[in-house]
Amino acid sequence: MELVIRRAREADSALMIELLNPIIRAGGYTVMDEPLTLDEQVEFIRSFPRQGAFLVAFSASTGSAHGAGVGKLLGMQDVVPLSPGSPVFGHVGVISTFVALEARRQGVGRQLSAATFQAARELGFRKLCAAIRGDNPAALTFYQGLGFRVVGVAQRQALLRGRYVDEVLAEMWLGG
Repeated sequence: MELVIRRAREADSALMIELLNPIIRAGGYTVMDEPLTLDEQVEFIRSFPRQGAFLVAFSASTGSAHGAGVGKLLGMQDVVPLSPGSPVFGHVGVISTFVALEARRQGVGRQLSAATFQAARELGFRKLCAAIRGDNPAALTFYQGLGFRVVGVAQRQALLRGRYVDEVLAEMWLGG
């Protein structure tokens, strides 16, 4: 699948919640448990850390309403500093990945990750960490396929819809 990958923009906010809210409502994919509003997504982008990478992936098309050569938003991925302003952890980022439900297992996440890893390196990140829902084996397989290794499990880490969910902690060295 051919994608157009670029930095996220505030103008993408409505498309982002169209992608995120079905994932949140479906349950089982993210620890976010309430649908997002447009204002919340706009604020997230406005307050995004300067040392962060936030990329979006659109299907490649022509003559679309979303801009020349860009079709539907299929995925988004961000890396934020583990501990903003800390010199000892300045090289460590935390990654999050969201792929539209209808676009899973089509290479969107892999292509997006390649671009995100490059952007993260350029920002000075050398290590990435991920917290993956323990009841989402597909996400764990995805991250392991990218080179992440499991370093532990935070048991009963999230309380979602009345039940506790573990988070699998994984890391990957980007190099440098």
